[in-house]
Amino acid sequence: MPFRIGRCALFFLCVTVLPLAPCVAQSKLSLQEAIDKAIASRASLKAEAERVTAARGLQRQAGLFPNAQFQFSNENLRPGQDYSRDVDTLAVFTQPLDILGKRKARITAAASTVGKTQAELQQARLEIVQRIKLAYWAARGAQESQDLLKATVDNFKEIVDYHSARFSVGAISEQDLLRVRLESEKLQISANLAAIEATRARVTLLREMGQTEFPETTLTEPLDANSFSVQPMEISEVLDRRIEMRVARAAVDEAQAKARLEDVSARPDLDVIFGYKRTQPADAVNGLNTAVAGVQITLPFTNRNQGNRAASNAELRRQQQLLAGTEAEVRADYFAAVQEYELRHNEVVATLEPLRQHAQNIAEIGQAAYEQGGFELLRLLDAQRSRLDADLAYVQGMVSYKQSIANLQAAEGANQ
Repeated sequence: MPFRIGRCALFFLCVTVLPLAPCVAQSKLSLQEAIDKAIASRASLKAEAERVTAARGLQRQAGLFPNAQFQFSNENLRPGQDYSRDVDTLAVFTQPLDILGKRKARITAAASTVGKTQAELQQARLEIVQRIKLAYWAARGAQESQDLLKATVDNFKEIVDYHSARFSVGAISEQDLLRVRLESEKLQISANLAAIEATRARVTLLREMGQTEFPETTLTEPLDANSFSVQPMEISEVLDRRIEMRVARAAVDEAQAKARLEDVSARPDLDVIFGYKRTQPADAVNGLNTAVAGVQITLPFTNRNQGNRAASNAELRRQQQLLAGTEAEVRADYFAAVQEYELRHNEVVATLEPLRQHAQNIAEIGQAAYEQGGFELLRLLDAQRSRLDADLAYVQGMVSYKQSIANLQAAEGANQ
């Protein structure tokens, strides 16, 4: 015989319509705050910054002139001699002349290394920003799923109590009560798993941020379809903006500067010599003071730096090939990111939102039929379970959509 259920049962039938209970947490965290904390605290970024400092130190060293050499010697030292009268004294300064383009080539090569390390630091920073975005949205989705299941479990406890009371007066069968309890236990298991996944995702996010403590944190970014839109970009603009291309070009510039340095290093080294010599002739009462002057030059007959020049030229060709490979990867990455975003956007608009609406309609129809006694409890539970599955699918779809936006922004070179 059909019977009407009370207000508590109606509350059960509308369980997924009710707003979720807020998650109690010690702190709140937005996406931009997560990025800022990561930039400020990541040890790997600080290590990359030290590489820039080291490169600047080498650039400064490359511009310094070589030190002079001082030589002091005595000649004609024999036993029984008077040092001031019989021994010849020689004092000579030798100054290497850093000319023939070597100093300029060293400075240019060191400056190119500074440019490359700066580009690599920027690349490391943007890679961390991208990883923070992906980890944030994964944790945000896990938090939303946890809240959804937690609210469902809390509300379902009252439904179990209600059906227990109905069973005690003989209004429902024991089988129906057991089905309700079974559904409650399944929801509790799902909620526990969701809590574990949310904790794991939050810890992953905090680890990516470079944090050493992992407190309870509420992520505050809305998990909805925002007004983000794609503005088609020319591939040439993408290639100019992508940090990977700047790093690859800087590597080519560095290889060219080092190849030029190795070519210049094959040129002779030139030193000037000047000094003082005191000689005591055997037939003279007083010694003679004379000046010493000369030039010293290396003769690059056998060693013309052939090996280093060949190695540097090979490295230059390698970096040019790597630049071409990086360009191909950037083109493919941008095309894939655009396609992923468009598919995810269409999925949200054409599939996920209608899916939620259809599941809600089915649940409402089942509720009305159950109130009139024309719907079995098992079918009602299936309808409610389908609605919960649709809500969870929507959350996961929105996470993928947000991550596709992050991937597209990174592919465009605008990941700030």
